[in-house]
Amino acid sequence: MNKAKKFTVALTAAVLVCAGARAQHPAESLVLNVVSDGKNASTITLNPSQTAFVVIDMWNSHWCMTASERVGAMVPRMNAALAAARKAGMTVVWNPSDAVTAYSGFPQYERAVAVVARKTPATREVPSARFTAPGGGCMCGPGIRCGGNYGWDAMHPDLSLDEGDFISASTDEIYTLLSDRGITDIIYAGVHTNMCVYGKPGGLSEMWAAGFNCHLARDLNDAITVYDPERGYTPDSGTAETDENLRAAGIANINVYEEFRRLRLIDSDAPPADCVRFAPWGKPDRPYFVEDFTTVTLTAPWLDAAEIRYTLDGSEPSAQSPLYVAPLRIDGTTAVNAAAFRKGRKVSLPSSAHYVKLPARPAKPDVYLDDLNYIPNAYILRVSDFMWMPRKWKSFEGKPLRVAGKTYARGMGFRAPSSVQYELKPEYKRFAALAGIDENMLFDNLNGRSIAIYSSVVFKLFIDGVLAAESPVMRISQEPWRFDVAIPAGSRRINLVCADAGSRSILDYGNWVDAGFVVGN
Repeated sequence: MNKAKKFTVALTAAVLVCAGARAQHPAESLVLNVVSDGKNASTITLNPSQTAFVVIDMWNSHWCMTASERVGAMVPRMNAALAAARKAGMTVVWNPSDAVTAYSGFPQYERAVAVVARKTPATREVPSARFTAPGGGCMCGPGIRCGGNYGWDAMHPDLSLDEGDFISASTDEIYTLLSDRGITDIIYAGVHTNMCVYGKPGGLSEMWAAGFNCHLARDLNDAITVYDPERGYTPDSGTAETDENLRAAGIANINVYEEFRRLRLIDSDAPPADCVRFAPWGKPDRPYFVEDFTTVTLTAPWLDAAEIRYTLDGSEPSAQSPLYVAPLRIDGTTAVNAAAFRKGRKVSLPSSAHYVKLPARPAKPDVYLDDLNYIPNAYILRVSDFMWMPRKWKSFEGKPLRVAGKTYARGMGFRAPSSVQYELKPEYKRFAALAGIDENMLFDNLNGRSIAIYSSVVFKLFIDGVLAAESPVMRISQEPWRFDVAIPAGSRRINLVCADAGSRSILDYGNWVDAGFVVGN
């Protein structure tokens, strides 16, 4: 099943299957502990029928791979906490902001937009939150940064939506929905705390100004911040600092999952809902590229008194695996698996990250491919068959050759899957090239946000039918893959392949740039 279809099926199933019995035994009041400053412990009392969860921007992807994986890491805990909140009688509103129209036709969305929205009043000043955590568009650290693109078009497909939930991204709609239901208190969750959760339409600052009592789910939010391994500052550090900023501004912080467990809204023997987190955090379908080396930090912020164990050979960690005591230096292609243990018992979900070492930069070719005539790998029957042939000096769409923020004068644009062959001459000693996803779609202000996440390509090189080199899965805005391949004496043909990575998306555009042959040694 391709990725887009898998997303659609999973999301539809999530909507049609109830996440849990809604308000089977609604509680009259819940007394929740509030995170204190270490001096004064305090509590808040919530009436579940007058309390709502508003979840902001739990997107299916992000331009930063570490940010994207951190969203996925929150999903199991969020699903469990929201199921408990519904069971207690709370209202759940999902606010995916600029991805909200993906839910057109969903009953949760249609019931929200059918509301005759009233103007949201401004009854008091917004809490003056001073966010001190360093910010950045990428949380992967000092190595290769993720290039900015939109990178989302819906919520995470593993989120459990309930039939009684609402989906809205409008301040006035959310205000009206909650007011009409007699809501007085809102617990906010989601990403990113110091931007979207606080400032988006329908976000914390808007609803606070409208008169609601707003609280923060400290264990169900994530800030957009930085990773600085030299000083031990992780995205978890930045999130905790942001949460403290909001607490200092008067926004109560609640560790929702643990409080619901204490109140037995979540069973004490419930399966694990947390995993070990990585920084930076790549996956096989979106690997983190390593130039020389990268420093990988493992954290488990919500698994107190647990030890992290890991493997570097692709196997699942056990209680006998190496104990994590300091950040890992990764200087080659490596799969890292990690899990948390207490007294030899695994207490976390499985977690993994994938890192790929970039080859050395190739020399510029002496003979460029775009100066040569290729042998098309197609049986041309009609003019339309030429649509799959690569374009010289341009992207497949006839636009400039753009890869990872740079424009190239020499190269060829492909649509995957396709390939072309070249005759090899005795003087050709090496093949040299860069290859990456074409970035022209990022310049489409209308559709760029909707399509940037779907392009995925694998570049391959065959010499006389034998695979000589290939890239990992390439995604948009990643560093181009580097090819520098020796050509065996007597070789006859070389075949350049731009293969899709399984999605068969019509948007799988790939560019071979600065590609050609090196003459001599």
